[in-house]
Amino acid sequence: MSLAGGTSERGLRDRPLDIRHLIFDEADDHPSGANGLHQVARQLALEQIHAGDRSRLIFLAAPGRAPEVPSGIPAQIMPLRGRQVLGRHIGLDHDVLEAILAESGPATFYHIHGVRQPLLLPISRAMRRRGLPFGVTAHSRFGHIYSLDGKLERPRAVLYIKLLERFALNAARFVHALTPHEADVVRWLVPGAKVALLPNAVYSSSIDGTPQAPSRSKPSAQFPTFGFFGRLAIEHKGLDLLVAGFARYHHSGGKGRLAMFGSGQNHQQLTEMCATLGVADMCTIEGPRFGQDKVAAASQWDFYVAPSRFDHMPLALMEAGLMGLPLILSEGTGLLGQVEAGGAGLAIAGLSAESVADAMHAAEKIAPARWRTLSENAYRVALAIGDWTTIAASLRDLYCGGPGSPSHSQQHAMH
Repeated sequence: MSLAGGTSERGLRDRPLDIRHLIFDEADDHPSGANGLHQVARQLALEQIHAGDRSRLIFLAAPGRAPEVPSGIPAQIMPLRGRQVLGRHIGLDHDVLEAILAESGPATFYHIHGVRQPLLLPISRAMRRRGLPFGVTAHSRFGHIYSLDGKLERPRAVLYIKLLERFALNAARFVHALTPHEADVVRWLVPGAKVALLPNAVYSSSIDGTPQAPSRSKPSAQFPTFGFFGRLAIEHKGLDLLVAGFARYHHSGGKGRLAMFGSGQNHQQLTEMCATLGVADMCTIEGPRFGQDKVAAASQWDFYVAPSRFDHMPLALMEAGLMGLPLILSEGTGLLGQVEAGGAGLAIAGLSAESVADAMHAAEKIAPARWRTLSENAYRVALAIGDWTTIAASLRDLYCGGPGSPSHSQQHAMH
């Protein structure tokens, strides 16, 4: 009997699980090393191995893609090969599917990363036929179907999910949402889904220990420097609002600068926006930075700005908090309530350039003593949101159908 059976579930709780993270890695302009979804899967696998389970990554990779796999994590990189319609894969060749499911046993659990993905249907169907349990993490891909005030934004996505994908989501042991809004959207679209609400995180207490508090105690000499790092996805992350808001702020007397770096192919578009709006001399837009290079560059800033439209629970925002950067953010991040409650930053009141400019003007007026308090609180809030060790333990309960799970996440009603 597999994990799907009640008796075996209880028996397996204290035995190693065979956890397989399945990732759809279709061609895009985002390198694996900077891909938030890949980062989450890699970190969970590391946590699970560290905790004594067997965990592996399975990438379904498009031609030319080379997913990044840290040493110490077993991985299969399978060709994304099968039937296509309108350029989207809707099926997998038999040998690829068999390789994904090979050597599965009673302790096997599949953690699928991604939704609104046609391959979810044939893969979940094959798993159901073999009695293999699986769960799905949505990774914010449901969050922008409806706006935060309930307005329908993606009618075709609703039709697709209700007609097709709901069968896979209803069969999943859980559908993992990152924010209450995303959880609400899943329940509205797929009433039978067992929704689990867990955040992302940016550190591991069991592997790396608690991150050291930032030592910086005052604003920069170029105060205020506003910054953003992460994927340069203009619509999702509201980067057009960031540039237009900074221009409005600057032209109305603001003395700050704007710095951005990240991956993607929108550098030129953002650079042209800065030039068109007359703030090119006050902005720097660069390619991606990683590791200590990223920390060293961003730690010189005074604020991290995230005017997200629907980029829920961005890892970069929490990384910035751990660096001690006060946060200027929109409700679309899913973190505004926690940041405001923790005194860790300022709100962007609406999704407009004017709201971004207003927040920047307010930030410029902050005295050094208050800036230090905001910085210390940003670190505390990022620390408190959760570490991967805790989240991995909650997910393990979900894999086994245990108490840490969907039933505990049913509290949020659709707004």
